[in-house]
Amino acid sequence: MKDPAYTVECARILDIVPMLNLERKYFDTCWHSEAALICKLIEQEPMMFRVCKVNGKVKGYYWVFPLEHSIWNKIITGEMPEGELVKHIRSFDEPELYLYISSVIVDQTDKLRKNYTKALVYDFGRRFVLGKSSDAPDVRAIGAFTISEGGRRLMERAKFSYQGNFRVHGKEMKSWAIDRRTLAQQSVSERQLRLTRKIA
Repeated sequence: MKDPAYTVECARILDIVPMLNLERKYFDTCWHSEAALICKLIEQEPMMFRVCKVNGKVKGYYWVFPLEHSIWNKIITGEMPEGELVKHIRSFDEPELYLYISSVIVDQTDKLRKNYTKALVYDFGRRFVLGKSSDAPDVRAIGAFTISEGGRRLMERAKFSYQGNFRVHGKEMKSWAIDRRTLAQQSVSERQLRLTRKIA
């Protein structure tokens, strides 16, 4: 039996409930978002949320904030709480953006969860890292912090640089960052290596 086809697209208002259901399923209460806030952000900058769907059903998503450097630096060093970021969102059309990855969530009960994670990672790379299209955002660097082992492994596989630890809501956080050009070069090199192995 063939695996179902899946797509990755900008989130819409009707996606909010299943997105928040995933968030509540896998994140502690202190990290839960309000539906009204997500609705406002989708209307403001829909590209902040990219959802992976199978037959119209949300299987995972990622959430990014486009920021100026000073705000980005404060969030990845723990100087600014994540809740403050909504006041500092920049448009994806503006120059010199710094991305903060707020969430990457996939339905862990689905047997194809690894495929959905790969689809989201690929979409993130194509849209924000490789910058192949004429309307690609001018991203300079990318940062995130992790609270789970899965998140840590994702950052390490992508070769993000470890920035240090800090505590939020009583939890130990690990902070990560990488220059966009460095990440793009790594992505191209890894793709070429995979192609070489296939040919060999």
